[in-house]
Amino acid sequence: MSDRLSVHHHDSRGFTLLEILIAISILAIVLTTIYAAYSGTLTVIKELDDDSRAYQMARTTLDRMSRDLSSLQRFGDAFVLQSEKSRIGNHEFGSIFFWSAAHLVFDEDGRSGPPASIAYFIKEAKDGGFSLWRSDVAGAKPSTDRKTDSGLIICQNLQGINLKFYDEGGRDYDSWDTTSLSEPQKGKPPALVQIELILINARDAEKPYKFITKVFLPVRK
Repeated sequence: MSDRLSVHHHDSRGFTLLEILIAISILAIVLTTIYAAYSGTLTVIKELDDDSRAYQMARTTLDRMSRDLSSLQRFGDAFVLQSEKSRIGNHEFGSIFFWSAAHLVFDEDGRSGPPASIAYFIKEAKDGGFSLWRSDVAGAKPSTDRKTDSGLIICQNLQGINLKFYDEGGRDYDSWDTTSLSEPQKGKPPALVQIELILINARDAEKPYKFITKVFLPVRK
C-alpha cells in the first residue's frame, strides 16, 4: 500500500547566488544600453540646437547687412562707403561704414526714416568673446565720426568677419574707401560685397561655423 502512495516534494529553494549575479549583470547591460542611447539622443539634440542657433543668428545677421548695403544712398554726387580691418588681440576683423537709406524706425506708424550713417564694428566682451555691433545714426548728412562705440549687438560668439569688394571689372579688393583719390573707388560703391561670417563652434574649435554671402549693389554709378 505504501508503495502506491507517492509524496510530491516541491523545491522551496530561492535563487542561488550565481542566478542573482547573472540577473544583475543582465540588468546592468540593459540599463547601460538604455543610458547610452538616452545620452546619445541628448547629445544629438544639443548639437542640433547649437547648429540651429548658429544658422539662425548668421542668417539674421547676413540678411540685415544685405538689406543695409543694398540700400546704399548717394550723398551729393558721390557715395559714402569705407571699410577697414582692426586687430583685437590675436584676432583680425573687418568693419564697414556707409551711408544708407535702410535706417530702422521703431515708431508705431512704421514710416520710413531718413538716410543714416550705418556702421558694423566689433567689440570685445568681458568674457573675452567678440560680438558684431550695428550702429544706425540718422541725419541730414553722413557722420564724420567713424569711431562708433554705441549701437546694438547683432551677432555674438564671433570668431571672424571678412569683407571682400569687387569692382565692375571683377577685380577684388580687401578694403574699399570712396574718399580715396584712386580709381575705381573714388566716390563709387563696389559692384559686389562678399561677407564671410565665422562663428565659434564650442564643440570643436577647429571647425567653426562659416557662412558666406554676396551682396550685389544695384545702385546707379
